[in-house]
Amino acid sequence: MHTLKVIAGIAVSGLILAGCESTSDDDDTTTAQASLRVLHASPDAPAVNVYLNDAMTPAVDTLDYGSASAFASVDAGTYGTEVYGILPSGADTDDAVIDADLTLEEDMEYTVVAVNALASISAKVFADDGSEQDSSKVRVQVAHLAPDAPTVDVHVTAPGATLTANTVLGTLEFTAESDLLGPTLVDEGTYQIRVTAQGDTDPVYDSGSVELTAGSDLFIGAIPNMSGIGSSPIALAVSDGTNTSLLYDKNSSDVAVRAVHNAVDVPAVDIFAAADTTSALDVTDFTSADALYSDVSFPAISAYTEVGSGDYDLAVSLNPDAADASISEEGITLANGTSYTVFAMGTLDGGDSADLELVPYVDDRRSVATAAKVRIIHGSALTANVDLYATSGPLAGAVITNETPAYEDVPYKGNTPFIELAAGTYTFTVTPTGTKTIAVQAELTVAAGDIYTVWARDDDPGVAIAVENDSD
Repeated sequence: MHTLKVIAGIAVSGLILAGCESTSDDDDTTTAQASLRVLHASPDAPAVNVYLNDAMTPAVDTLDYGSASAFASVDAGTYGTEVYGILPSGADTDDAVIDADLTLEEDMEYTVVAVNALASISAKVFADDGSEQDSSKVRVQVAHLAPDAPTVDVHVTAPGATLTANTVLGTLEFTAESDLLGPTLVDEGTYQIRVTAQGDTDPVYDSGSVELTAGSDLFIGAIPNMSGIGSSPIALAVSDGTNTSLLYDKNSSDVAVRAVHNAVDVPAVDIFAAADTTSALDVTDFTSADALYSDVSFPAISAYTEVGSGDYDLAVSLNPDAADASISEEGITLANGTSYTVFAMGTLDGGDSADLELVPYVDDRRSVATAAKVRIIHGSALTANVDLYATSGPLAGAVITNETPAYEDVPYKGNTPFIELAAGTYTFTVTPTGTKTIAVQAELTVAAGDIYTVWARDDDPGVAIAVENDSD
């Protein structure tokens, strides 16, 4: 059992293996080498550590979903390979979630992929002998890594080309025999990658225009779409051997936005969003029928609405006929495949709407089987910087005298990352920075797989803690 403490939250990890191009002390000969990388494609698994030959130090450290390690050279040979999930405590799971022997042959490149949900997680191994090389071309391999997606045809065409049986680059299904296409060479240029059900021409995934550069060697994995956005079952994880990026479907709306009315003394509002223009935002151009959300009252939180990615102007009107913009933010960029919660924050104390603003926060909608995810936001406009505590146990037994804050000196509008907590009951406490004086407390029982947003807000009177189970 491995119990190393690790630093959570690193999105892309590298292989930290020694022995590259090693030589023998006796005959000064070079040891045969292979190349290895690991891709995390298990949709509900936590970040993982990968160990080789029972080493106490992970070869791949804190690899999260949708990320791949860079290629690293290792001595050719057979390795006992163990993959451990990382628990909320930072320790590894008691037992390896994957335990297998991995044989690496000389001068071969291997991509090891963790696939399937955590309860049935397994490893796929793709070996590449380096054939089909041409520096003037783009070298591409495509793998089917989404067990719930059907057998598919992969089309790589010029943008806008009509899909036919002749545009099929290959057909893939989630089996050991036919889950890899390539390597194949294509010319440098702008392409559109579309995936259809086998024999169909209606895309279940569309990358939009993608620029492919000569000399690139790309491993493209169709992995489960865990963004919570759109109807496509897959996203593409594209690795060039060093970096990995995610490409989401362009056919459906590709950004999700929800709103929170968090200003206690502000009446019901309409919330507007429009594509950003070079001219100043004028909410009088809108009518109540244009509102993204209408008649939103404190302290409501809306459902998600999906919109296209890009730059937006956001506005809030207190007037039902949209005669003025009491709050506005121009040029807010909403990124493809991302969900946002936009807080209307501030106070009308004294009647001055200049103290009101819109604050967007990036959401995490991928649940993990081993933990709850909790994000805390300081949303009380009338409260100075605070310390935040998350202590195990119910409210009645909460004592913070000897506790250390989980986060210190958090300013108004500040937020924590999504932190992982083991299932159980916790007390969340807010104190003025540097003190143990309790400003507000709340008890929350969390379940593994759920995602929560917790925020401190102004109340009438005082301060309250609001909780939203984002998994509902």
